[in-house]
Amino acid sequence: MGLAGAPEDWRAGMRLLHYEPAVPNFGDDLNPLLWPELAPGLFGPDVSSPGTGAGESTAFVGIGTIIGIDPAGCSRLHVFSSGAGYSDPVRWQGLDVRYHCVRGPVSARALGLPADRALTDGAVLVPRSPLFADLASRPRTTRTVVVPHYETLAFPGWSAAAQLAGFDIVDPRGSPRDVIAALAGARLVLTESLHGAILADAFGVPWRGFAVSRNFSTAKWGDWAASLDMDVAVALVPPPDPMPLLRFGKRPEPFGTMIALDPEAALAEFRARIAAPPKVALVRRQAKRVLEAVPVTRRLLGFSPERTAQALVELATRDPFVSNPSRRAGLADEMLERLYRLAKKAGASAAVLA
Repeated sequence: MGLAGAPEDWRAGMRLLHYEPAVPNFGDDLNPLLWPELAPGLFGPDVSSPGTGAGESTAFVGIGTIIGIDPAGCSRLHVFSSGAGYSDPVRWQGLDVRYHCVRGPVSARALGLPADRALTDGAVLVPRSPLFADLASRPRTTRTVVVPHYETLAFPGWSAAAQLAGFDIVDPRGSPRDVIAALAGARLVLTESLHGAILADAFGVPWRGFAVSRNFSTAKWGDWAASLDMDVAVALVPPPDPMPLLRFGKRPEPFGTMIALDPEAALAEFRARIAAPPKVALVRRQAKRVLEAVPVTRRLLGFSPERTAQALVELATRDPFVSNPSRRAGLADEMLERLYRLAKKAGASAAVLA
């Protein structure tokens, strides 16, 4: 795999490569809005498809835990602020991969990259984009918002739990503009969604993270937190319905535990996640089907919106996190400079933003 700065023959007209889940997710959906706005001319007419000529087999890999994603037939990849965590990077073996910057030091270590390749998540640039810059000047409300992971929110009880707590639900499956406006205007953000924390932090809004199941990735959260020199812990919160635990598995810690996101734990989880997934025994699969099909059986397990609301209220009393503004601004400046250099080498234009 190549590194940024190696000999190249680049052309504009790249494909924008990002994760496209079955349902919308605002963090992933930021990609086709943000990057063409910041680097006009770098992508093809349809940013999600290959361009023409020399750029057609080249892709720009942007925001998301997508290092090792299916390259979709592209032979050259320009990695820009992406994170490692879900896929084995060996999937890209034999491709020409240029790592301009990655999400944080855990990704850099996992990939064997020099330390200077670690910047932060590309969503740090959202307040610099003309599409979103006005949100920074809007007055904040006095409301606390709750942002479950988009897969967790598919299960019932979250709206009821938030209402009982006196908080507002922000659905990460909404449009990026609507979701980010809600985050930027909040007093406090409680979030299971990593990009809920990243976007709140980008606008200087205090936040706290929480997990409900094994679907929570210590690797990607720890990677991002370390990029901003933050010592972060997230709360393990019981979901209002046990389905996330049945679907994704329960973490070994008891509910109420504060889970530290140190880089070593994050790196260990990354290595565990890319290993072959364990096979689920037939009897366990059958038991899960019964529980999924019978709501009354699920209620007997002791989960309820009231229990979740109590945990969220307690979490909101803890001191919130927010990164150092100077550190955040410095990383955003450096990321824009690297984007400008990439665009210039490709013969395209890039916005120069204050």
